[in-house]
Amino acid sequence: MAIASDAPHLPEVDPAACCFFNALLRETRGWRLDNTAHGEIARLPVDDGELQLRLRHRSASGECRFQWPILWHKEGAPRAVDFATALERILATPALVGTLDADTRDAFRERVLESRANTQASLDDREDLAHLQCGPLTFAEAEQGLLAGHAFHPAPKSRAPFSEAEARAYCPEHRARFGLAWWAVAPELAAGDSSRGTSATGLALDLLPANLAARLPAGFTALPMHPWQARQLRRLPWVQAQERRGGLQWLGSSAAKWWPTSSHRSLYTPRAPWMVKGSLSARLTNSLRLLSVKEVRRGLHLDRWMRELDVTRRFPGFAVMQEPAWLGWRDAAGDIDPASLVVLRENLLLGAEDAEAVVLATLTQQPLGPGHQTLLASRLRARAQGLGEPLPRVARVWFAAFCERVLTPLFGLAVEDGIVLLAHQQNIVLRLDDGWPVGMFYRDCQGSGVGDRFLERHPQLERPPENHWPRATLHRYFLYYLLINSTFAVTSALAADGLIDEATLLFDLRAHLEGLRERLDGDLDCLDHALLATRLEAKGNFFCYLSGINEATLAEPARLYLPLDNPLTAAAATTNRHQGVPA
Repeated sequence: MAIASDAPHLPEVDPAACCFFNALLRETRGWRLDNTAHGEIARLPVDDGELQLRLRHRSASGECRFQWPILWHKEGAPRAVDFATALERILATPALVGTLDADTRDAFRERVLESRANTQASLDDREDLAHLQCGPLTFAEAEQGLLAGHAFHPAPKSRAPFSEAEARAYCPEHRARFGLAWWAVAPELAAGDSSRGTSATGLALDLLPANLAARLPAGFTALPMHPWQARQLRRLPWVQAQERRGGLQWLGSSAAKWWPTSSHRSLYTPRAPWMVKGSLSARLTNSLRLLSVKEVRRGLHLDRWMRELDVTRRFPGFAVMQEPAWLGWRDAAGDIDPASLVVLRENLLLGAEDAEAVVLATLTQQPLGPGHQTLLASRLRARAQGLGEPLPRVARVWFAAFCERVLTPLFGLAVEDGIVLLAHQQNIVLRLDDGWPVGMFYRDCQGSGVGDRFLERHPQLERPPENHWPRATLHRYFLYYLLINSTFAVTSALAADGLIDEATLLFDLRAHLEGLRERLDGDLDCLDHALLATRLEAKGNFFCYLSGINEATLAEPARLYLPLDNPLTAAAATTNRHQGVPA
């Protein structure tokens, strides 16, 4: 097919555009899919013609690999156009994005292009892309190797109001490393709590360097903080007044030994017992990243509830990075200031820094360069070559191990204990042995809740916890994060990189969940919904971001979700096809 071009130097690989178009195609119905002699083409009618996206692969959950460049067709041969031109035409087409006022359109365009530029800047800044593709990776390398971001988001690397200099100083994709900022907080202003035998104030002292501890006044709380957040707060009149009065005293910064992880606001250093997650007054993707009091209290509740569950025996290799302490200060009205909040998260890698623990999102992120594949596919190809076994067999056995180490404990806690952990790709840290799943760490206790099963097991509670979720809520959030966001990302990556047919993995996934119905004893409602519902629900990041909504404070976040055909229902129809396929 002859293609003319209006835009020279078009990229062969464009991770940011992949994320944008995956989100758009999932959420809008104003396009059609055609099978042609050259493969599948997604055709998007725009006001002055048609945009065409040639697909290299399309997964059961809608994640696509694209063949660039983008084509524009009006009359005659299609012409190659750059991303900015395609974006302009899409935003001018109500059939795709609705009718937009000028301010909304301009703000969205600016943020999307800025995110794409941020992605390219981080790619240009990295000389280790081959290492990120092949591994093995340390925990810090994997956290700072998530360069593409959310596969279904129009602007996954938006980070307002960070300047370019601040991004290079504080963002994980630029391999930032810096010191913690420290305050001394007077007793009348200090806030915090702990679920352990030691107070939050005492636990925080585990991280305070000796040279700063010498400056801590007696009775004051040492409060660690992200240095960017500390700079923002020190500009506020109330904080400045407290510094003059001595209620807040600036201790300084520790040595530059802390890495920002993939979430930006969670900080890690190998030899400390705690990671530090704090509020960040920045809008990263859909939300202003401020902790709330109810969220930090969830960590304490979860830490207490899980002590009696014998998780190590029931689910070997699984553990939660508990968040048993939080700290902050009170504002002029005596209320806890969300911008000051910090939680301490268990560093379960302490003493095992060389063990491979890789965030799932880095394993499955779309290829970053020409000829690249996912880190997951690269590891399995090397494994298959070393074993002398066929790729489909190795992929299938790896996926079975993934299901056992990830799905079994997470569904097990939900079904048997009523404890629900919203395990999206950035909350799943896979523990690997020579690339093979041997366990997982779950992190981010603010994304935890309880179901009706929990209330049945705790009749002594006077009232349900604030994060008690009814069944419809569990169907939506738990299955979106664990299946659509995480597990289908694995099946998509393995299929898109040519290791195995995705239908085989979906068959195996369904078989694993059916097996859990027999193994687990409790409330099977979520499992049944995953297996039987013709549609699940997926979060609509495209239109959430387009609208400018702050997802974190949205009263009814359910309205961000949209129906998605359930790949597992389709897999049920393929049972006979896969009978007898060797594992």
